[in-house]
Amino acid sequence: MLYFVICDNVLQFFEWWKLMHVVIVGPNPPCIRCRRILKLLREIRSEEGLDMEITHVFAGSDESEKYGRIVDSHVFLDSLGIDTSELDKLFEKRDFKGIDKWLAPYVEEARKRGIMLTPVVVVNGKVKTVCVVPEKEELRKIVKEEAAYG
Repeated sequence: MLYFVICDNVLQFFEWWKLMHVVIVGPNPPCIRCRRILKLLREIRSEEGLDMEITHVFAGSDESEKYGRIVDSHVFLDSLGIDTSELDKLFEKRDFKGIDKWLAPYVEEARKRGIMLTPVVVVNGKVKTVCVVPEKEELRKIVKEEAAYG
């Protein structure tokens, strides 16, 4: 009887182990950029039939600290005394490419300080993207590569 219990637990472990774990680290509550990434990942999971667990965790939480020092983009910009009114307008327009372009110089500044800016996409414990909203096909490539080689 013990043999069957152990085998069952081992099978459950291997089922969990082969499951792809995708984490989006971002602000609380999730911003439009995080929500966009979550939506794209759910679509990809459905279209590709992938065994993929998708979660959102908050920057600064114990869970997010596993992946490095991650700070909400607005919090970082505020700490530098940067006027974000233009960025806020891009958020209102939901201009993801414009937001990414506007933030690009600050991503490098954060990197020099050992900080990653949100949103951060992590697949099976590996940071894949920082402070961008990847196009759907780029996300698809990331998760398919991890499914093949993870």
